[in-house]
Amino acid sequence: MTQTIKNVIVVGASGNIGVAIFKALVHSNKFNVSVLSRPESTSTYELGIKVVKSDYSETSLIDAFKGQDAVVSALGRAGLGEEMKMIDASVKAGVKRFIPSEFGSDTKNANATSLIPVFGVKVRTKDHLKAQESKGLSWTAIATGPIFDWGAQMGLVGFNINTKEAVIMDDGDHAFSTSNLSQVGNAVVAVLLKPDETANQFMYVDSFTATQNEVLAELEKATGEKWKVTNKTVDSAKTEGQELFAKGEISGLLLLILVITLGEGYGSDFRKHGTLANKKLDLPNQDLVSTVAALVAGNSI
Repeated sequence: MTQTIKNVIVVGASGNIGVAIFKALVHSNKFNVSVLSRPESTSTYELGIKVVKSDYSETSLIDAFKGQDAVVSALGRAGLGEEMKMIDASVKAGVKRFIPSEFGSDTKNANATSLIPVFGVKVRTKDHLKAQESKGLSWTAIATGPIFDWGAQMGLVGFNINTKEAVIMDDGDHAFSTSNLSQVGNAVVAVLLKPDETANQFMYVDSFTATQNEVLAELEKATGEKWKVTNKTVDSAKTEGQELFAKGEISGLLLLILVITLGEGYGSDFRKHGTLANKKLDLPNQDLVSTVAALVAGNSI
């Protein structure tokens, strides 16, 4: 039976990834977009966007989701535990599609999920979604790899465009798949425009796949400067990251993300470990050269 998704509500629309998803949905002109917001939130949105307040209780979530065809979650790490109740409320409200806040690394990879505990929450969320299929709720999880353009502002994938510093892991030749914020939004829009083709699937997308050495060469070419390079091994980063994370320091988590992105065996090269859905979703082409050029020029991608 052919599904049509028209009414979409976004949870976490004010976050870094949420803003990109919200913008893509609105600018596609294909959906009636609304936002789920906490009562205390002061975030504002474009004129005409309906903001539904919820304290995340079951009753308020069911009321918020009634009449919605799809719920898109862009909740951050601290909010992932709320997705279970949102899934249950979606079933009771008659929602057709739930897109969890999967955006990132390959959580189907056991090495990655064992290293970063929060990934276990995402795995349990997907398992819960699978259990709802017989109740009429379909789902799509989208793995994007780390967010390149956003991450380059803070060194997330080993590069900081503001300080022109790079941390190269091992020999710098491990390929990793990564997406720009706009491509994450493109993927969500495409999934909702093709509900039958994307139902109950874990999908891999990217903007490009490259090695750190390839990225560094392009950054130095575009900036016209040699970057300050620090070399680190994946093993030392893993040990340091685990020690810091055990102390509750966010820097430890960032190091562990670097490990699963740039280390072998963590599923970060989507071409090798999963079938890219870019063509199936008709995503626009984004590559390393054009991405770096836009970043250096201070332009959006």
